[in-house]
Amino acid sequence: MNKRNIYFDHNATTHIAPSVRSVMSRVLKSYWGNPSSGYSKGKMSAQIIEKAREQVAAAIGAHSHEVYFSSCATESNNALLKTISTHFYPDKNKIISTPIEHPSVIQTLEYLKTQNIDVQYCPVDSSGRVLLKELENMIDDKTSIVCCMLANNEIGTIQDIKKISEMAKAKGALVFSDCVQALGKIPINVKELGVDYATFSAHKLYGPKGIGAWYAKISCPLEPYIHGGHQEEGMRAGTESIHNIAGFGEACRHVNKLVSLSIKNEPFKKIFINELKAIKSDIIINSPIDNCLTNTINLTFPGIGSGDLMKSLDYKGIAVSSGSACSTSSNKPSHVLKAIGLTDEAAQESIRISFGSKTKHQHIRYALKVMKEYIEEIKSEKLNSPVKINRPGLNYNR
Repeated sequence: MNKRNIYFDHNATTHIAPSVRSVMSRVLKSYWGNPSSGYSKGKMSAQIIEKAREQVAAAIGAHSHEVYFSSCATESNNALLKTISTHFYPDKNKIISTPIEHPSVIQTLEYLKTQNIDVQYCPVDSSGRVLLKELENMIDDKTSIVCCMLANNEIGTIQDIKKISEMAKAKGALVFSDCVQALGKIPINVKELGVDYATFSAHKLYGPKGIGAWYAKISCPLEPYIHGGHQEEGMRAGTESIHNIAGFGEACRHVNKLVSLSIKNEPFKKIFINELKAIKSDIIINSPIDNCLTNTINLTFPGIGSGDLMKSLDYKGIAVSSGSACSTSSNKPSHVLKAIGLTDEAAQESIRISFGSKTKHQHIRYALKVMKEYIEEIKSEKLNSPVKINRPGLNYNR
């Protein structure tokens, strides 16, 4: 009867905002014409798409002609990395990235290695920040792209992309940034960041799943990814998902409000960390204190498996995760936590908590209460469990 429904996994996905649902419903009902058709019904649908494109562009400080829609950020990451690397090959066959990127970037880069692309990973420090001096030394005249996410999805680290862009441009390299976790949480202006390419996803900011976008600076090369039509200026063929695109645009219309709401999570984050430390003093905070998403906390609970903890919390109606939703089913230690220095054991004792726009103080109190009860239960079980004594000729429990 005391079970609640508390969602602390907003970095995995978010609920659809009421205004987004309303816009999508209206589009599904009234704007179902093919946007490529020349008659009124088709032209009206095309106008819906261009309005959404302008809304997404406004949210990231870009021109609408620099925004292209895709089915998701994973597709966008694949499209850009594969086509840009092909464009520069073989003159520039080197890509520099980081070991804490999203799986859709890491696995695409590993594929590109099989296509004779020299992929190198710049190390990060214990907070997940790129070691800038090492990165600068790695960039040379063979480097086509420096690839670094703006905000990490597992530990929340915010990179100094502006500085990275300056370093890359000084040596003639372009900059690609996965901005999926940042949009709606921190202000983004792609021009100020100095990036040439960036990717985004609607379902991380209370929009629908099945729709993403990429930004490509007008002056930078771009190659078609899906062939067979003129859609998206010939870069991605296929009839557009009008209602999803409209939903993405509507979600982006509220980006400034979302950023303001995200700031309110900072005191929640401090309360959560301080009180958890009081409950279990050896808890390790993997998220950095500074330059970190205000909604994201990654924690290691020594001696407590993340899987068991997550199941216990879920039983009490609290949803958390052990890392990226795109890789948790593998049961392998998080590559992000490994990259910042955690052991396999510590990585598998870690969970990620990510607050959202509707997170309230009572949600924090309830979650802390449940976690305290679980930790005390674990302590009690360990104290009362029999200890096996092994001596020559003896085998008994004490």
